[in-house]
Amino acid sequence: MALFARRLLLTRHLPSISSSSIRHFHYSPHHPLQIHNPQSDSSGNPLTISITPAASTRLSQILRNEPSPTTSALRVLVESGGCHGFQYTMSLTDKIDPEEDTIFEEETTGAKVVMDLPSLELLNGSKVDYESALIGSQFKIVDNPAATSSCGCGTSFDVKF
Repeated sequence: MALFARRLLLTRHLPSISSSSIRHFHYSPHHPLQIHNPQSDSSGNPLTISITPAASTRLSQILRNEPSPTTSALRVLVESGGCHGFQYTMSLTDKIDPEEDTIFEEETTGAKVVMDLPSLELLNGSKVDYESALIGSQFKIVDNPAATSSCGCGTSFDVKF
């Protein structure tokens, strides 16, 4: 399990977020992750995701080509649908609500993943990964502890309530 420590950090990327709403999170010794607007579950446990090195590297490469690279992020959203009840959707966005969204920023590369609270609750403990294969490359969610089953392509999942 990850070790959480609250630090006062200032960020030039998201000036509208107060330094007291940033949580510093280490999911590996080489990839520190800042959490802007951290959220907790009903028991007070932090809701988190991690970003794999492959996803962080590829996302930072993509964001460098965006018109607003310092304010753009990969939005991960969970919606109803798919063959198992819920489906993941991912898109690049520069529309981030610092009061409603949680932003996970990888410090080394500057890669950012943003989620709303309902999506984060369903993806708590998951990893955002990037897979490159002969048939195509994609960002994907892996190791979702809330998923009880998923489809073969990995974009749809079911949860136990």
